[in-house]
Amino acid sequence: MTPPDNKLDYDLIVESLKGHLPSLPVVMNELMMVISDHDAALYALRDLLKMDQTIYAQLLKIANTHRYREGREGKVVSIDDAVQVLGLEKVKQVAMNTTILDLYGKISFPKGFSLEALWMHSVGVAIASSILAGKVDSDLSDQAYTCGLLHDIGKVAKCKFDQILYSEEMKSVQDRKVDVLQWEISSKSIRHDLLGSYLARAWGISTLVETVTRWHHEEDRSKRIGIEDAKTQLLVDIVFLANVTIHKLGFGHSGHRIVRPPSRLIMRRLGLDENALDEFDEKVSERLEEEAENLALFTKA
Repeated sequence: MTPPDNKLDYDLIVESLKGHLPSLPVVMNELMMVISDHDAALYALRDLLKMDQTIYAQLLKIANTHRYREGREGKVVSIDDAVQVLGLEKVKQVAMNTTILDLYGKISFPKGFSLEALWMHSVGVAIASSILAGKVDSDLSDQAYTCGLLHDIGKVAKCKFDQILYSEEMKSVQDRKVDVLQWEISSKSIRHDLLGSYLARAWGISTLVETVTRWHHEEDRSKRIGIEDAKTQLLVDIVFLANVTIHKLGFGHSGHRIVRPPSRLIMRRLGLDENALDEFDEKVSERLEEEAENLALFTKA
């Protein structure tokens, strides 16, 4: 995998991924438009979900778990009932998780790592991002979830581009006990944050997703080139800290197990002290435990 040094190289890599990485499903683009519109009617989302059989089936499976069926007679058999049982926020998240999981596939990697484990990590970051956004700016919760879910999509793209070399990279990362970005920089490999942002642009999805994907490892706002609005800076901060928390909790596997505490600066920007950070970590951990049964349903054959 030749190290890219400029914009054109990444564009060419994205172009070469055609045929290796599924195009973003049409329903995903439409779903993101509905999610970003706080005034979107519930029926608009319901009608959109009926277009995708995989999402439809997943919603019914989760709506029929003990947690949601408790006290209810009979099975949930329609999308209308599923939406009523699960609630709008949960329906949006299930739809997003299902759509993104289809991009990952099942490929063997060094012990402890798999694309399924990477998907679990990404869902964890999405959940943590949504919770944190709810604390600092509730209007950003849906967008924070989406950005968290897609923040590591560049790793999936790297795998699809050259599975053997990517597997070797993951082994080197684990053997040397470094984080993925450290290895990418030191080995002059393709950077997953850059590739992910180019892929998001090629897919034509939200510029917010593109920007957050690009800068999700950068704590210093002054180094985040091209970000001019406070909302985007805040979303990057949110996903950055959510990523730290999910690594700390060991949920899923992003390719490494290195945990670095967030700086006091980013904590201050998010209105958190040490006690508030501990409370946030605990809340995320509790939510992940609550979601464990539902997430297991996604990965069952």
